Amino acid sequence: MGIIKSVRTVVSEIWKNKVRLFRLARYELKSQHGGTFFGFLWNFFNPALQILVYWFVFAIGLRRGNDIDGVPYIVWLVIGIICWYYMNQAMLGADMSIINFSDVLKRMSFPISIVPTKTVAANFITHLCSMVIVFAVVLVSGSGISPSVWLLPYYIFASTFFIVGYSLISSAVNVLFRDFHNFSNTIFRFLFFISPVMWEPAEDSRVLITIMKLNPFAYILNGYRDTILYGWTLSENLDTGLIFWGISIAMFTAGCVIHMRLRHKFIDLL
Repeated sequence: MGIIKSVRTVVSEIWKNKVRLFRLARYELKSQHGGTFFGFLWNFFNPALQILVYWFVFAIGLRRGNDIDGVPYIVWLVIGIICWYYMNQAMLGADMSIINFSDVLKRMSFPISIVPTKTVAANFITHLCSMVIVFAVVLVSGSGISPSVWLLPYYIFASTFFIVGYSLISSAVNVLFRDFHNFSNTIFRFLFFISPVMWEPAEDSRVLITIMKLNPFAYILNGYRDTILYGWTLSENLDTGLIFWGISIAMFTAGCVIHMRLRHKFIDLL
């Protein structure tokens, strides 16, 4: 199957099954908190508890008080942590999505391309809940929300597009090579430390700045902060934006091709 046909098939399957996709995503969220007293509210409690831990460690324990461009470090950190958590959890969850859904796939005909996508959708819903907590933290801190916050949906879409492209690759490869998930888990730990989650490169560090420009996670993390806190526009990160979309489109295209070429093997290997 050609590249264009593979992309068209995957996009068509996802679009035609969008209602089923989000229904499966809601079911996945319910199963994660099944039997708990608070149920869906844990999607708010989890990020709130994470933020509380980071606030205690950095604001009280380590007494890290240096502002970053006039913004309290803890506020700057919280936005990065919540953004990273979405991408990290969605991508690692997508690795195992087809394997975890194998019982259903064996019993009924199913558009397999929406299996990793529904895992991304479940994490997307959780992320939206987390952003409510983020905005509350920003407002309580007195930092204020910038007028450019209307650009935030763009960065949320960009991160989700990137994640979906990765999920199509990782979910397919992991069926054939079960160690892939363990490798990706290790790689994401490394990426955490070379991405501006907890720190930003010095202005005179050319090597680190170059790495950040090539790092798609850095584009998203900085984009969240720029739109929420600093009021920057897309034109101010145009070069890194072009690199990000080049990587994302290439990954999504590769994901569609790999998924379509391997999908006929999934049932036999599950």
